[in-house]
Amino acid sequence: MKKTLLSLAAVVLAGGLMAQESRFSAGLELGLPMGDFGDFVGVGIGGSLGYEIPVGDNLGIMAQAGYISFSGKDYDFGIVTVEGPSIAAIPLQIGAKYYFSDNQEGAYLGALTGVHLLSSEGSDGVTNFGIAPLLGFMVTENIDIAVRYQMLFDKQETVEVVGTTITTSEENVTNSYIGIRAAYMFGSR
Repeated sequence: MKKTLLSLAAVVLAGGLMAQESRFSAGLELGLPMGDFGDFVGVGIGGSLGYEIPVGDNLGIMAQAGYISFSGKDYDFGIVTVEGPSIAAIPLQIGAKYYFSDNQEGAYLGALTGVHLLSSEGSDGVTNFGIAPLLGFMVTENIDIAVRYQMLFDKQETVEVVGTTITTSEENVTNSYIGIRAAYMFGSR
């Protein structure tokens, strides 16, 4: 799956390099963890690079890659406080934007899909598939602000001990965060 997504992103990027109206972007990222994910990590800060190819008056295809570092949370156990590890995320995603105006300005809706490469201090890295609906606005010709609800799908193993019987089970979990991206777009439409 990861190879397929990376291959697709490479094809989109290569095809877009030939398009005259394609645009690059560099942005700052803010990640606000939600639900169970927010119980383990704090606010994430990072940056990303993007690439967009217009494929019609209202539609753009995009690819994004970035780095977000989520701070660890402290756990207080009465006598002792344990510092939780920070988590580094490398999102690699592709998607589409639908602009409400014909000249690809103003408000838009979109979606991203891809993988997040996650790692924390002292543990092996994992790769989680994710999707993210997004809402954005082109403030000016070169300033793009977007908010997305990023969902990362994972499996969690639980161990239950009853008497002398140990039972393990695996359940699907969704780690999520609100991602806010403010980007500068290079080039013009």
